[in-house]
Amino acid sequence: MKSPQLTLARKRQELNYNLIIWIVIAIGVAIRLFHLLNNRSLWEDEVYLSTGLVNYDFQQLFTKGLPFQQKAPAGYLLVVKSLLAVLGNHEIPLRLFSFISGILSLTMFVPVVRHFFKPAGQVAAITVIAFSPVILYHSVEAKQYAVELFSTVLLLYLYVKYLNKTDVFSLIAWGIWGAIIIWFSFASVFVMAGIALAVGVHYLISKQYDVVARLIITFGLWFGSFIVNYVLFTQKGSDTGWLVDFFVKHDAFMPLSGSAITWLAQRIVSFLNYPMGLSWVTVYNAGVIEQAVMRMVFIPLALAAAGIFYLFRNNGQLLLIISAVFIFVLMGSAVKMYPFHERLTLFLAPLFTLLLAAGCDFFASTILKKTVFTMLMILLLVFGPLKNTVHQIESLYLFGDYKKSFRREALNYIDKNYRPGDLVYVYWNEVPGYELYKTIKALNFKAIEGKDYRHKANNYDEYFTLLKKDFAQFKEKKRVWVLQSRFIIIPIGDYTSDPPWYYADGDSNQKFYDQLMKWGKPIKKFSPADKRAIGDMNAVLMDFSTK
Repeated sequence: MKSPQLTLARKRQELNYNLIIWIVIAIGVAIRLFHLLNNRSLWEDEVYLSTGLVNYDFQQLFTKGLPFQQKAPAGYLLVVKSLLAVLGNHEIPLRLFSFISGILSLTMFVPVVRHFFKPAGQVAAITVIAFSPVILYHSVEAKQYAVELFSTVLLLYLYVKYLNKTDVFSLIAWGIWGAIIIWFSFASVFVMAGIALAVGVHYLISKQYDVVARLIITFGLWFGSFIVNYVLFTQKGSDTGWLVDFFVKHDAFMPLSGSAITWLAQRIVSFLNYPMGLSWVTVYNAGVIEQAVMRMVFIPLALAAAGIFYLFRNNGQLLLIISAVFIFVLMGSAVKMYPFHERLTLFLAPLFTLLLAAGCDFFASTILKKTVFTMLMILLLVFGPLKNTVHQIESLYLFGDYKKSFRREALNYIDKNYRPGDLVYVYWNEVPGYELYKTIKALNFKAIEGKDYRHKANNYDEYFTLLKKDFAQFKEKKRVWVLQSRFIIIPIGDYTSDPPWYYADGDSNQKFYDQLMKWGKPIKKFSPADKRAIGDMNAVLMDFSTK
Protein backbone atom coordinates (compact mmCIF):
# COMPACT_ATOMS: atom_id res chain seq x y z
CA MET A 1 0.00 0.00 0.00
CA LYS A 2 1.28 3.47 -0.91
CA SER A 3 1.90 5.81 2.00
CA PRO A 4 -0.24 8.98 2.32
CA GLN A 5 2.92 11.06 1.98
CA LEU A 6 3.81 9.37 -1.33
CA THR A 7 0.27 9.83 -2.64
CA LEU A 8 0.28 13.50 -1.65
CA ALA A 9 3.67 14.03 -3.30
CA ARG A 10 2.41 12.43 -6.50
CA LYS A 11 -0.70 14.61 -6.50
CA ARG A 12 1.42 17.70 -6.03
CA GLN A 13 3.66 16.62 -8.91
CA GLU A 14 0.64 16.07 -11.18
CA LEU A 15 -0.73 19.44 -10.13
CA ASN A 16 2.59 21.06 -11.07
CA TYR A 17 2.56 19.35 -14.47
CA ASN A 18 -1.03 20.47 -15.07
CA LEU A 19 -0.07 24.02 -14.18
CA ILE A 20 2.82 23.85 -16.64
CA ILE A 21 0.51 22.55 -19.38
CA TRP A 22 -1.99 25.39 -19.01
CA ILE A 23 0.76 28.00 -18.76
CA VAL A 24 2.19 26.62 -22.01
CA ILE A 25 -1.25 26.73 -23.66
CA ALA A 26 -1.84 30.31 -22.47
CA ILE A 27 1.52 31.42 -23.89
CA GLY A 28 0.86 29.51 -27.12
CA VAL A 29 -2.50 31.28 -27.54
CA ALA A 30 -0.92 34.65 -26.77
CA ILE A 31 1.80 34.13 -29.40
CA ARG A 32 -0.78 33.14 -32.01
CA LEU A 33 -2.85 36.22 -31.18
CA PHE A 34 0.26 38.41 -31.41
CA HIS A 35 1.07 37.16 -34.91
CA LEU A 36 -2.57 37.43 -36.01
CA LEU A 37 -2.81 41.06 -34.89
CA ASN A 38 0.62 41.83 -36.33
CA ASN A 39 -1.16 41.15 -39.62
CA ARG A 40 1.79 40.40 -41.87
CA SER A 41 1.42 40.72 -45.62
CA LEU A 42 -0.11 37.89 -47.62
CA TRP A 43 2.51 35.76 -49.36
CA GLU A 44 2.03 34.31 -52.83
CA ASP A 45 0.13 31.10 -51.94
CA GLU A 46 -2.19 33.08 -49.69
CA VAL A 47 -2.75 35.55 -52.53
CA TYR A 48 -3.74 32.81 -54.96
CA LEU A 49 -6.35 31.22 -52.68
CA SER A 50 -7.59 34.50 -51.22
CA THR A 51 -8.31 35.88 -54.69
CA GLY A 52 -11.17 33.43 -55.14
CA LEU A 53 -12.45 33.88 -51.59
CA VAL A 54 -12.54 37.66 -51.96
CA ASN A 55 -13.86 37.94 -55.52
CA TYR A 56 -16.29 35.03 -55.78
CA ASP A 57 -19.73 34.87 -54.22
CA PHE A 58 -20.87 31.74 -52.36
CA GLN A 59 -22.32 30.11 -55.48
CA GLN A 60 -19.24 30.73 -57.61
CA LEU A 61 -17.03 29.42 -54.85
CA PHE A 62 -18.55 25.93 -55.15
CA THR A 63 -19.55 25.81 -58.80
CA LYS A 64 -16.71 27.62 -60.52
CA GLY A 65 -13.10 26.52 -60.39
CA LEU A 66 -11.01 28.66 -58.06
CA PRO A 67 -8.60 31.08 -59.75
CA PHE A 68 -4.96 30.09 -60.11
CA GLN A 69 -6.04 26.41 -60.00
CA GLN A 70 -6.31 26.52 -56.22
CA LYS A 71 -7.96 23.82 -54.14
CA ALA A 72 -9.27 23.87 -50.59
CA PRO A 73 -11.85 21.78 -48.71
CA ALA A 74 -15.44 22.91 -49.20
CA GLY A 75 -15.99 23.39 -45.46
CA TYR A 76 -12.93 25.62 -45.21
CA LEU A 77 -14.11 27.77 -48.12
CA LEU A 78 -17.59 28.09 -46.62
CA VAL A 79 -16.35 29.20 -43.19
CA VAL A 80 -13.77 31.68 -44.49
CA LYS A 81 -16.20 33.18 -47.01
CA SER A 82 -18.75 33.60 -44.21
CA LEU A 83 -16.15 35.38 -42.07
CA LEU A 84 -15.36 37.70 -44.98
CA ALA A 85 -19.06 38.41 -45.49
CA VAL A 86 -19.40 39.45 -41.85
CA LEU A 87 -16.03 41.12 -41.16
CA GLY A 88 -15.06 42.43 -44.59
CA ASN A 89 -12.36 41.61 -47.13
CA HIS A 90 -9.15 41.92 -45.13
CA GLU A 91 -6.20 39.76 -44.12
CA ILE A 92 -7.35 39.00 -40.57
CA PRO A 93 -10.74 37.53 -41.56
CA LEU A 94 -8.89 35.47 -44.18
CA ARG A 95 -6.71 34.03 -41.40
CA LEU A 96 -9.27 33.84 -38.59
CA PHE A 97 -10.43 30.26 -39.22
CA SER A 98 -6.83 29.06 -39.16
CA PHE A 99 -6.28 31.00 -35.93
CA ILE A 100 -9.34 29.45 -34.28
CA SER A 101 -8.27 26.01 -35.48
CA GLY A 102 -4.81 26.56 -34.01
CA ILE A 103 -6.22 27.36 -30.59
CA LEU A 104 -8.66 24.44 -30.71
CA SER A 105 -5.80 22.13 -31.68
CA LEU A 106 -3.94 23.16 -28.54
CA THR A 107 -6.85 22.81 -26.15
CA MET A 108 -8.34 19.62 -27.59
CA PHE A 109 -4.95 17.92 -27.68
CA VAL A 110 -4.92 18.03 -23.87
CA PRO A 111 -7.56 15.30 -23.29
CA VAL A 112 -5.90 13.20 -26.01
CA VAL A 113 -2.45 13.20 -24.41
CA ARG A 114 -3.92 12.84 -20.93
CA HIS A 115 -5.67 9.69 -22.06
CA PHE A 116 -2.51 8.09 -23.39
CA PHE A 117 0.40 9.44 -21.38
CA LYS A 118 1.81 10.31 -18.01
CA PRO A 119 2.62 13.94 -17.06
CA ALA A 120 6.04 13.99 -18.74
CA GLY A 121 4.62 12.94 -22.08
CA GLN A 122 1.71 15.35 -21.71
CA VAL A 123 3.94 18.36 -21.12
CA ALA A 124 6.25 17.42 -24.00
CA ALA A 125 3.38 16.94 -26.47
CA ILE A 126 1.57 20.18 -25.62
CA THR A 127 4.80 22.19 -25.66
CA VAL A 128 5.76 20.93 -29.12
CA ILE A 129 2.35 21.85 -30.58
CA ALA A 130 2.31 25.18 -28.74
CA PHE A 131 5.76 26.43 -29.75
CA SER A 132 6.65 24.80 -33.06
CA PRO A 133 7.41 27.79 -35.32
CA VAL A 134 5.93 25.95 -38.30
CA ILE A 135 2.67 25.10 -36.53
CA LEU A 136 2.52 28.67 -35.21
CA TYR A 137 2.94 30.05 -38.73
CA HIS A 138 0.16 27.94 -40.20
CA SER A 139 -2.10 28.93 -37.30
CA VAL A 140 -2.19 32.45 -38.75
CA GLU A 141 -1.99 31.63 -42.46
CA ALA A 142 -4.73 32.28 -44.99
CA LYS A 143 -4.61 28.66 -46.09
CA GLN A 144 -6.27 25.46 -44.89
CA TYR A 145 -3.35 23.64 -43.30
CA ALA A 146 -4.08 24.61 -39.67
CA VAL A 147 -7.56 23.20 -40.19
CA GLU A 148 -6.01 19.99 -41.52
CA LEU A 149 -3.91 19.71 -38.34
CA PHE A 150 -6.95 20.42 -36.16
CA SER A 151 -8.87 17.71 -38.02
CA THR A 152 -6.23 15.17 -36.96
CA VAL A 153 -6.46 16.32 -33.34
CA LEU A 154 -10.26 16.16 -33.48
CA LEU A 155 -10.19 12.65 -34.97
CA LEU A 156 -7.85 11.53 -32.18
CA TYR A 157 -10.16 13.10 -29.60
CA LEU A 158 -13.17 11.31 -31.09
CA TYR A 159 -11.18 8.05 -31.13
CA VAL A 160 -10.51 8.44 -27.40
CA LYS A 161 -14.13 9.41 -26.73
CA TYR A 162 -15.81 6.60 -28.66
CA LEU A 163 -13.21 3.81 -28.54
CA ASN A 164 -14.92 1.76 -25.83
CA LYS A 165 -18.48 2.71 -26.77
CA THR A 166 -20.02 0.03 -28.93
CA ASP A 167 -23.70 0.96 -28.76
CA VAL A 168 -25.37 1.95 -32.01
CA PHE A 169 -26.08 5.55 -30.92
CA SER A 170 -22.40 6.21 -30.11
CA LEU A 171 -21.20 4.60 -33.34
CA ILE A 172 -23.62 6.73 -35.35
CA ALA A 173 -22.43 9.87 -33.56
CA TRP A 174 -18.80 8.91 -34.24
CA GLY A 175 -19.65 8.30 -37.87
CA ILE A 176 -21.42 11.64 -38.27
CA TRP A 177 -18.52 13.55 -36.74
CA GLY A 178 -16.07 11.87 -39.10
CA ALA A 179 -18.35 12.46 -42.07
CA ILE A 180 -18.36 16.19 -41.29
CA ILE A 181 -14.60 16.40 -40.80
CA ILE A 182 -13.99 15.03 -44.31
CA TRP A 183 -15.50 18.24 -45.71
CA PHE A 184 -12.91 20.33 -43.88
CA SER A 185 -9.78 18.28 -44.49
CA PHE A 186 -8.46 16.48 -47.56
CA ALA A 187 -5.88 14.58 -45.51
CA SER A 188 -8.36 13.38 -42.88
CA VAL A 189 -9.01 10.31 -45.04
CA PHE A 190 -5.52 9.00 -44.16
CA VAL A 191 -6.14 9.39 -40.42
CA MET A 192 -9.59 7.83 -40.68
CA ALA A 193 -8.18 4.91 -42.62
CA GLY A 194 -5.56 4.34 -39.91
CA ILE A 195 -8.15 4.50 -37.13
CA ALA A 196 -10.55 2.20 -38.99
CA LEU A 197 -7.79 -0.35 -39.60
CA ALA A 198 -6.58 -0.37 -35.99
CA VAL A 199 -10.04 -0.51 -34.43
CA GLY A 200 -11.25 -3.14 -36.86
CA VAL A 201 -8.18 -5.33 -36.28
CA HIS A 202 -8.64 -5.04 -32.50
CA TYR A 203 -12.20 -6.30 -32.54
CA LEU A 204 -11.45 -8.99 -35.11
CA ILE A 205 -8.58 -10.36 -33.04
CA SER A 206 -10.73 -10.33 -29.91
CA LYS A 207 -13.46 -12.09 -31.95
CA GLN A 208 -16.07 -9.45 -31.14
CA TYR A 209 -17.74 -9.88 -34.49
CA ASP A 210 -20.96 -8.19 -33.36
CA VAL A 211 -18.99 -4.99 -32.69
CA VAL A 212 -17.25 -5.30 -36.06
CA ALA A 213 -20.67 -5.50 -37.70
CA ARG A 214 -21.86 -2.36 -35.88
CA LEU A 215 -18.65 -0.52 -36.80
CA ILE A 216 -19.79 -0.73 -40.41
CA ILE A 217 -22.18 2.08 -39.47
CA THR A 218 -19.32 4.36 -38.41
CA PHE A 219 -16.94 3.53 -41.20
CA GLY A 220 -19.75 3.47 -43.75
CA LEU A 221 -20.67 7.05 -42.87
CA TRP A 222 -17.02 8.07 -43.22
CA PHE A 223 -16.60 6.33 -46.56
CA GLY A 224 -19.92 7.58 -47.92
CA SER A 225 -19.09 11.16 -47.01
CA PHE A 226 -15.67 10.78 -48.63
CA ILE A 227 -17.19 9.47 -51.88
CA VAL A 228 -19.75 12.29 -52.08
CA ASN A 229 -17.10 14.90 -51.30
CA TYR A 230 -14.69 13.40 -53.83
CA VAL A 231 -17.26 13.27 -56.63
CA LEU A 232 -18.57 16.78 -56.03
CA PHE A 233 -15.35 18.62 -55.16
CA THR A 234 -12.05 16.85 -54.58
CA GLN A 235 -11.72 15.11 -57.94
CA LYS A 236 -11.96 18.39 -59.85
CA GLY A 237 -8.43 19.17 -60.97
CA SER A 238 -6.96 16.24 -59.03
CA ASP A 239 -5.13 15.05 -62.16
CA THR A 240 -3.41 18.39 -62.80
CA GLY A 241 -0.22 17.48 -64.62
CA TRP A 242 1.68 20.68 -63.87
CA LEU A 243 1.17 20.16 -60.13
CA VAL A 244 2.55 16.62 -60.30
CA ASP A 245 5.50 17.98 -62.26
CA PHE A 246 6.02 20.67 -59.60
CA PHE A 247 6.19 18.14 -56.78
CA VAL A 248 8.41 15.82 -58.81
CA LYS A 249 10.86 18.70 -59.08
CA HIS A 250 10.62 19.10 -55.29
CA ASP A 251 11.28 15.37 -54.76
CA ALA A 252 7.96 14.95 -52.92
CA PHE A 253 7.17 11.47 -54.27
CA MET A 254 8.79 8.36 -52.82
CA PRO A 255 10.71 6.50 -55.54
CA LEU A 256 9.84 2.85 -56.15
CA SER A 257 13.48 1.79 -56.33
CA GLY A 258 16.54 1.24 -54.19
CA SER A 259 16.89 4.99 -53.74
CA ALA A 260 13.76 4.91 -51.57
CA ILE A 261 15.93 4.35 -48.48
CA THR A 262 17.97 7.48 -49.16
CA TRP A 263 14.77 9.37 -49.93
CA LEU A 264 13.22 8.26 -46.62
CA ALA A 265 16.32 9.33 -44.67
CA GLN A 266 16.16 12.76 -46.27
CA ARG A 267 12.43 13.05 -45.63
CA ILE A 268 12.86 12.13 -41.96
CA VAL A 269 15.42 14.89 -41.47
CA SER A 270 13.26 17.41 -43.32
CA PHE A 271 10.07 16.24 -41.53
CA LEU A 272 11.57 17.02 -38.12
CA ASN A 273 12.19 20.56 -39.36
CA TYR A 274 8.99 20.99 -41.38
CA PRO A 275 6.31 20.45 -40.16
CA MET A 276 7.57 19.54 -36.66
CA GLY A 277 9.69 22.68 -36.20
CA LEU A 278 12.14 20.87 -33.90
CA SER A 279 15.36 22.17 -35.47
CA TRP A 280 17.79 24.00 -33.22
CA VAL A 281 19.36 25.67 -36.26
CA THR A 282 17.71 25.50 -39.66
CA VAL A 283 20.12 25.04 -42.55
CA TYR A 284 19.42 24.38 -46.21
CA ASN A 285 21.57 23.45 -49.20
CA ALA A 286 23.66 21.10 -47.08
CA GLY A 287 24.13 17.34 -46.91
CA VAL A 288 21.84 15.16 -44.84
CA ILE A 289 24.50 14.54 -42.18
CA GLU A 290 25.34 18.24 -41.81
CA GLN A 291 21.65 19.13 -41.61
CA ALA A 292 21.08 16.39 -39.04
CA VAL A 293 23.86 17.72 -36.81
CA MET A 294 22.89 21.39 -37.13
CA ARG A 295 19.21 20.66 -36.58
CA MET A 296 19.90 18.29 -33.64
CA VAL A 297 17.61 15.60 -35.04
CA PHE A 298 19.13 12.92 -32.81
CA ILE A 299 17.10 13.97 -29.78
CA PRO A 300 13.63 13.65 -31.40
CA LEU A 301 14.74 10.53 -33.28
CA ALA A 302 15.83 8.88 -30.03
CA LEU A 303 12.56 9.85 -28.37
CA ALA A 304 10.52 8.64 -31.34
CA ALA A 305 12.34 5.29 -31.33
CA ALA A 306 11.76 4.95 -27.59
CA GLY A 307 8.14 5.95 -28.15
CA ILE A 308 7.66 3.17 -30.68
CA PHE A 309 9.06 0.64 -28.19
CA TYR A 310 6.93 2.08 -25.36
CA LEU A 311 3.70 1.94 -27.41
CA PHE A 312 4.52 -1.52 -28.71
CA ARG A 313 4.56 -2.73 -25.12
CA ASN A 314 1.73 -0.59 -23.74
CA ASN A 315 -0.61 0.57 -26.52
CA GLY A 316 -0.24 -1.39 -29.73
CA GLN A 317 -3.47 -0.02 -31.13
CA LEU A 318 -2.26 3.59 -31.00
CA LEU A 319 1.05 2.52 -32.53
CA LEU A 320 -0.84 0.80 -35.34
CA ILE A 321 -2.87 3.95 -36.01
CA ILE A 322 0.25 6.14 -36.21
CA SER A 323 2.15 3.62 -38.32
CA ALA A 324 -0.77 2.97 -40.66
CA VAL A 325 -1.36 6.67 -41.33
CA PHE A 326 2.29 7.27 -42.21
CA ILE A 327 2.34 4.14 -44.40
CA PHE A 328 -0.82 5.22 -46.22
CA VAL A 329 0.63 8.68 -46.86
CA LEU A 330 3.89 7.19 -48.15
CA MET A 331 1.92 4.85 -50.39
CA GLY A 332 0.03 7.85 -51.74
CA SER A 333 3.36 9.54 -52.35
CA ALA A 334 4.80 6.50 -54.13
CA VAL A 335 1.93 6.47 -56.65
CA LYS A 336 2.08 10.28 -57.03
CA MET A 337 -1.35 10.81 -55.50
CA TYR A 338 -0.23 12.75 -52.41
CA PRO A 339 3.06 14.68 -52.14
CA PHE A 340 5.10 14.15 -48.98
CA HIS A 341 6.11 17.78 -48.83
CA GLU A 342 6.33 20.30 -45.97
CA ARG A 343 2.88 21.97 -45.47
CA LEU A 344 1.04 18.97 -46.92
CA THR A 345 2.37 16.88 -44.04
CA LEU A 346 1.34 19.31 -41.29
CA PHE A 347 -1.63 17.09 -40.42
CA LEU A 348 0.85 14.36 -39.40
CA ALA A 349 2.44 16.55 -36.71
CA PRO A 350 0.04 15.53 -33.87
CA LEU A 351 0.62 11.84 -34.64
CA PHE A 352 4.40 12.15 -34.57
CA THR A 353 4.09 14.24 -31.42
CA LEU A 354 2.38 11.28 -29.77
CA LEU A 355 5.49 9.21 -30.50
CA LEU A 356 7.66 11.87 -28.88
CA ALA A 357 5.37 11.96 -25.85
CA ALA A 358 5.56 8.17 -25.54
CA GLY A 359 9.35 8.39 -25.70
CA CYS A 360 9.38 10.95 -22.92
CA ASP A 361 7.22 8.67 -20.77
CA PHE A 362 9.55 5.77 -21.49
CA PHE A 363 12.67 7.61 -20.33
CA ALA A 364 10.86 9.26 -17.42
CA SER A 365 9.75 5.87 -16.09
CA THR A 366 13.02 4.01 -16.66
CA ILE A 367 16.30 5.90 -16.92
CA LEU A 368 15.36 9.46 -15.91
CA LYS A 369 13.15 8.83 -12.91
CA LYS A 370 13.94 12.09 -11.15
CA THR A 371 11.78 15.06 -12.10
CA VAL A 372 14.76 17.30 -12.77
CA PHE A 373 16.16 14.88 -15.35
CA THR A 374 12.75 14.45 -16.95
CA MET A 375 12.32 18.21 -17.33
CA LEU A 376 15.83 18.48 -18.76
CA MET A 377 14.94 15.87 -21.39
CA ILE A 378 11.78 17.77 -22.33
CA LEU A 379 13.75 21.01 -22.49
CA LEU A 380 16.27 19.44 -24.88
CA LEU A 381 13.38 18.37 -27.11
CA VAL A 382 11.68 21.77 -27.21
CA PHE A 383 14.78 23.98 -27.03
CA GLY A 384 14.78 24.55 -30.80
CA PRO A 385 11.09 25.51 -31.05
CA LEU A 386 11.33 27.77 -27.99
CA LYS A 387 14.48 29.52 -29.20
CA ASN A 388 13.25 30.01 -32.74
CA THR A 389 9.78 31.17 -31.71
CA VAL A 390 11.20 33.79 -29.34
CA HIS A 391 13.63 34.88 -32.06
CA GLN A 392 10.76 35.26 -34.54
CA ILE A 393 8.89 37.48 -32.12
CA GLU A 394 11.96 39.67 -31.64
CA SER A 395 12.77 39.63 -35.36
CA LEU A 396 9.42 39.49 -37.14
CA TYR A 397 11.04 39.31 -40.56
CA LEU A 398 11.98 35.70 -39.72
CA PHE A 399 8.39 34.59 -39.15
CA GLY A 400 7.41 32.23 -41.94
CA ASP A 401 10.97 31.85 -43.22
CA TYR A 402 10.88 32.05 -47.04
CA LYS A 403 7.12 32.67 -46.88
CA LYS A 404 7.62 36.08 -45.30
CA SER A 405 6.38 38.68 -47.75
CA PHE A 406 6.52 42.48 -47.92
CA ARG A 407 3.89 42.73 -50.65
CA ARG A 408 1.55 45.07 -48.78
CA GLU A 409 4.45 47.18 -47.49
CA ALA A 410 5.75 47.66 -51.05
CA LEU A 411 2.32 48.71 -52.27
CA ASN A 412 1.96 51.07 -49.30
CA TYR A 413 5.35 52.56 -50.15
CA ILE A 414 4.23 53.31 -53.70
CA ASP A 415 0.88 54.60 -52.45
CA LYS A 416 2.51 56.91 -49.90
CA ASN A 417 5.04 58.36 -52.36
CA TYR A 418 2.71 58.46 -55.37
CA ARG A 419 2.22 61.86 -56.99
CA PRO A 420 -0.46 62.90 -59.48
CA GLY A 421 0.83 62.11 -62.94
CA ASP A 422 2.96 59.17 -61.83
CA LEU A 423 2.64 55.90 -63.72
CA VAL A 424 2.79 52.46 -62.11
CA TYR A 425 3.83 49.32 -63.98
CA VAL A 426 3.41 45.87 -62.42
CA TYR A 427 5.63 43.12 -63.82
CA TRP A 428 3.66 40.01 -64.82
CA ASN A 429 4.82 37.94 -61.84
CA GLU A 430 3.28 40.37 -59.31
CA VAL A 431 -0.03 41.01 -61.09
CA PRO A 432 -2.00 38.53 -58.88
CA GLY A 433 -0.77 40.22 -55.70
CA TYR A 434 -1.56 43.70 -57.01
CA GLU A 435 -5.03 42.71 -58.20
CA LEU A 436 -5.93 41.20 -54.82
CA TYR A 437 -4.63 44.12 -52.80
CA LYS A 438 -6.34 46.73 -54.93
CA THR A 439 -9.57 44.91 -54.00
CA ILE A 440 -8.99 44.65 -50.23
CA LYS A 441 -7.11 47.94 -49.85
CA ALA A 442 -7.92 51.34 -51.30
CA LEU A 443 -4.94 52.41 -53.45
CA ASN A 444 -4.41 55.89 -54.85
CA PHE A 445 -3.17 54.56 -58.16
CA LYS A 446 -4.24 52.26 -60.96
CA ALA A 447 -1.38 50.26 -62.39
CA ILE A 448 -0.52 49.11 -65.88
CA GLU A 449 -0.37 45.30 -65.72
CA GLY A 450 2.60 43.86 -67.59
CA LYS A 451 2.24 41.05 -70.11
CA ASP A 452 4.02 37.71 -69.87
CA TYR A 453 6.10 37.29 -73.02
CA ARG A 454 8.07 34.20 -71.97
CA HIS A 455 6.34 31.88 -74.42
CA LYS A 456 6.53 34.36 -77.29
CA ALA A 457 10.33 34.57 -77.21
CA ASN A 458 13.15 32.11 -77.78
CA ASN A 459 15.85 33.88 -75.75
CA TYR A 460 16.38 36.84 -73.46
CA ASP A 461 17.18 39.21 -76.34
CA GLU A 462 13.80 38.55 -77.94
CA TYR A 463 12.10 38.68 -74.53
CA PHE A 464 13.51 42.08 -73.66
CA THR A 465 12.72 43.37 -77.15
CA LEU A 466 9.07 42.54 -76.56
CA LEU A 467 9.13 44.07 -73.09
CA LYS A 468 10.82 47.20 -74.42
CA LYS A 469 7.81 47.80 -76.68
CA ASP A 470 5.64 47.92 -73.57
CA PHE A 471 8.08 50.27 -71.89
CA ALA A 472 8.06 52.58 -74.92
CA GLN A 473 4.95 54.24 -73.42
CA PHE A 474 7.17 55.44 -70.55
CA LYS A 475 9.66 57.21 -72.82
CA GLU A 476 10.49 60.70 -71.49
CA LYS A 477 8.53 59.97 -68.31
CA LYS A 478 10.32 61.16 -65.18
CA ARG A 479 8.32 59.20 -62.60
CA VAL A 480 7.33 55.60 -63.30
CA TRP A 481 6.95 53.07 -60.50
CA VAL A 482 7.88 49.49 -61.33
CA LEU A 483 6.69 46.69 -59.02
CA GLN A 484 8.13 43.20 -59.33
CA SER A 485 8.27 40.05 -57.19
CA ARG A 486 11.87 39.00 -56.71
CA PHE A 487 11.11 35.31 -56.15
CA ILE A 488 8.08 34.28 -58.23
CA ILE A 489 9.58 32.78 -61.36
CA ILE A 490 6.66 30.77 -62.70
CA PRO A 491 2.92 31.42 -62.79
CA ILE A 492 0.48 28.89 -61.36
CA GLY A 493 -0.40 26.31 -64.00
CA ASP A 494 2.88 26.41 -65.91
CA TYR A 495 5.27 23.48 -65.94
CA THR A 496 8.54 24.18 -64.19
CA SER A 497 11.42 25.17 -66.47
CA ASP A 498 9.12 25.99 -69.37
CA PRO A 499 10.25 27.66 -71.54
CA PRO A 500 13.74 26.19 -70.92
CA TRP A 501 15.71 29.22 -72.07
CA TYR A 502 14.06 31.43 -69.44
CA TYR A 503 15.20 29.24 -66.55
CA ALA A 504 18.46 27.83 -67.86
CA ASP A 505 20.79 30.75 -67.28
CA GLY A 506 20.64 32.45 -63.89
CA ASP A 507 18.00 34.41 -62.01
CA SER A 508 15.37 35.53 -64.52
CA ASN A 509 13.91 38.16 -62.18
CA GLN A 510 17.31 39.66 -61.55
CA LYS A 511 17.92 39.76 -65.30
CA PHE A 512 14.75 41.83 -65.74
CA TYR A 513 15.76 44.17 -62.94
CA ASP A 514 19.25 44.63 -64.42
CA GLN A 515 17.69 45.39 -67.80
CA LEU A 516 15.34 47.88 -66.15
CA MET A 517 18.34 49.75 -64.76
CA LYS A 518 19.69 50.05 -68.32
CA TRP A 519 16.43 51.49 -69.61
CA GLY A 520 16.08 54.16 -66.94
CA LYS A 521 17.51 55.76 -63.82
CA PRO A 522 16.33 54.72 -60.34
CA ILE A 523 15.18 57.56 -58.08
CA LYS A 524 14.08 55.75 -54.95
CA LYS A 525 13.43 52.16 -53.95
CA PHE A 526 11.42 50.32 -51.33
CA SER A 527 13.24 48.33 -48.67
CA PRO A 528 11.85 46.61 -45.53
CA ALA A 529 11.90 48.66 -42.32
CA ASP A 530 14.08 46.01 -40.68
CA LYS A 531 17.35 46.25 -42.57
CA ARG A 532 18.17 42.63 -41.70
CA ALA A 533 15.27 41.40 -43.82
CA ILE A 534 15.62 40.20 -47.38
CA GLY A 535 12.60 41.68 -49.12
CA ASP A 536 10.68 39.73 -51.73
CA MET A 537 9.54 42.85 -53.64
CA ASN A 538 11.23 45.28 -55.97
CA ALA A 539 9.32 48.56 -55.89
CA VAL A 540 11.39 51.24 -57.58
CA LEU A 541 10.66 54.72 -58.90
CA MET A 542 12.28 55.14 -62.33
CA ASP A 543 13.17 58.12 -64.45
CA PHE A 544 13.03 57.18 -68.16
CA SER A 545 13.68 60.70 -69.45
CA THR A 546 17.45 60.44 -69.32
CA LYS A 547 18.06 57.23 -71.32
